Amino acid sequence: MTPEALWFPIAKQWIKQHIPHGQTLQIVLDQTQWDEHNLMMVSFVYQNRAIPLYWTWLDKQGQSSLKDQQKVLRPVFQLLKKRRFVLLGDREFHSIELAAWWVQNRVWFVFRLPKSTTVQPQTGASFSRLDDLPQSPGVPEQYPQVQVTQKRGFGRHHLVIYQKRAYAQSTPPDVWYLLTNLTSVNQVLFHYGFRFCIEPGFKDLKSGGYHLEDCRADPHRFTALLVLMTLAYSIASIQGKRIRKKQVQRYVGRAKEPKRARHRHSQFWIGLYGSLWINSLNLWSSLAHQLMALKPQKRRFFQRGFRAISLIQSAL
Repeated sequence: MTPEALWFPIAKQWIKQHIPHGQTLQIVLDQTQWDEHNLMMVSFVYQNRAIPLYWTWLDKQGQSSLKDQQKVLRPVFQLLKKRRFVLLGDREFHSIELAAWWVQNRVWFVFRLPKSTTVQPQTGASFSRLDDLPQSPGVPEQYPQVQVTQKRGFGRHHLVIYQKRAYAQSTPPDVWYLLTNLTSVNQVLFHYGFRFCIEPGFKDLKSGGYHLEDCRADPHRFTALLVLMTLAYSIASIQGKRIRKKQVQRYVGRAKEPKRARHRHSQFWIGLYGSLWINSLNLWSSLAHQLMALKPQKRRFFQRGFRAISLIQSAL
């Protein structure tokens, strides 16, 4: 019951079938903590959701070390050695030593720097804090070949500074200070936007679907349980995609809301609760038929519901 033995072969085949070989994968490195558990996870983005690939338990609270980060990334590099991907990280993973290790492994990366980081924007210039550099909301600024540390031997990387515009007197968004070895500003902003897909994924595992926060297992059994959750999570996501493709997701949950651009529920939620919806109908089918018999004038709408039931069952 380990990710390498059980989940890696399935994940490799899934990526091969659902993601074209020429498409660049977004790999997200992040860490979450609840109660006494400290979990560092590597995930790949699929349909705006982060699907877990590999994870490791930290025997300490707080931030991880370079050794811990290398431990969780090495199996993923081996799994995706024939694929093109971009590694994304938040401000916790701003270590320049980690960036140098990624360059040694020929990995494209984009990770965020804290605003207190000092950099050398140009050769021969003095070091200054990131929040002291010129910033224009809505206009990305690029600084090629900056030096992030005064230590020698780590090379230079590109720096992109971007802040979204604030509209209708809303709170100004945070400024992104992104260190990368990608040369295109548009590609840097495009790929880093997928980093936030891991937050809904953590919510699905912890409280939005499987209630991982309520588990009290030890780390060994917790790892086996997380493997099973990863399998169930991937299956539910695929089922939700099939249900949406058949355009019957409105029977499972509210698809859209007024003044809301995105879907209310994800494909994972549709797939998870689609099976529960079918099971509840089977449980109360006799009572439902009695109620429908009282409304013969609504028979046409009831037939649409039965058609939706058959389509949802075919997708599960």
